[in-house]
Amino acid sequence: MGSVLDFKECPHCGNEATSDYYYKTNEEYIHCIYCGYYKSITIKDKTKRLDELKEDDWQVIEIDKPFGAYRIKTIGAIGTRCGTIMNEEDYEILKKEVMDDEPQIEYFSVSRFINGDIDTKIIINKKN
Repeated sequence: MGSVLDFKECPHCGNEATSDYYYKTNEEYIHCIYCGYYKSITIKDKTKRLDELKEDDWQVIEIDKPFGAYRIKTIGAIGTRCGTIMNEEDYEILKKEVMDDEPQIEYFSVSRFINGDIDTKIIINKKN
């Protein structure tokens, strides 16, 4: 399967969002690491050929007004895990889970789009 990685303007906060477009299937995933905006366009039944697909065969999931975005890096990891926080309750659950695993966490931050600006709160920072 081939994909094209690109950047688009986030429709929620206006910052740069990543786009992962699968050109062989027309599926796409968009995520903003600044505000948490997320949209996926996927095929529900992968056994159908592309020329057989109808409008009902596509699943669109959009989180257009998220609570925020998170970044977590564990000690020794090569990459950073990024994702969307749906609401304040999910934020509290995530924060508790990260704090319970704090000895293994190198970096943890939460970004939110508030009153037209991105507000980033760094919760754990053990970077040198």
